[in-house]
Amino acid sequence: MTHGIPVPDALAARLDRESKQQRTFPWRAEPWLELMHDLPQVTELLRRMPGRVDRTSTRELVLTEVAAGRTLPAFVGAMVWGYGTTGYGPVRTRWVLTGTKTNPRASPILPHVTLRLEDGVAIVRRSGPVGAFRHMNNEGKIKYLGTAFFTKWLYFTSAMQSPDDPTAAPILDKQVAEWLLTHAGVALQLGRTRSYESYLQLLTRWGNQHNRTTVQIEKAIFGLATGRD
Repeated sequence: MTHGIPVPDALAARLDRESKQQRTFPWRAEPWLELMHDLPQVTELLRRMPGRVDRTSTRELVLTEVAAGRTLPAFVGAMVWGYGTTGYGPVRTRWVLTGTKTNPRASPILPHVTLRLEDGVAIVRRSGPVGAFRHMNNEGKIKYLGTAFFTKWLYFTSAMQSPDDPTAAPILDKQVAEWLLTHAGVALQLGRTRSYESYLQLLTRWGNQHNRTTVQIEKAIFGLATGRD
């Protein structure tokens, strides 16, 4: 239960300051182009993406591609941002697209992956974050696409009005969950819909207290957890 849990002091102090856009970071196109060699729409997108990305530019890219019916380019663009500078984003994204870790570069893209990503978009826009989380965590589950990354997909495809859209699905990843456990005593299980629902309720209450959206609370927690604004 998360009822009555106060906003931790460090988070309250951060929320009392003016909200600012997250910083850009560099990424390397070559590994992504190598692993997405058989997806011309994806490689075309990768070649025209800027050398530095952030949440705002990625949101615009994802929404544009989804609106044009280019689901896989939108998804890969979101994953470029999601994996950041870790270096293993291309191969792990290829695992998702092919459903295998065994020679994924030579394995074909699974058609149902696109359909399930599109279902996630439709549900998050129609029914909201919890319904979309439940779907992508159960009947719409995609192999190798865990909570931390399918919530990134749901976020980018539901932030229709702005990067801080009050109806958007906030991201839930390991860094955010660990910070909440350490600083607020909130234990969340990333793979449980009930935990995501509790997380959303907590962010909503804290956001109401500071006139922030759930996404702004999530971004502030991530910044505190990682030291990256």
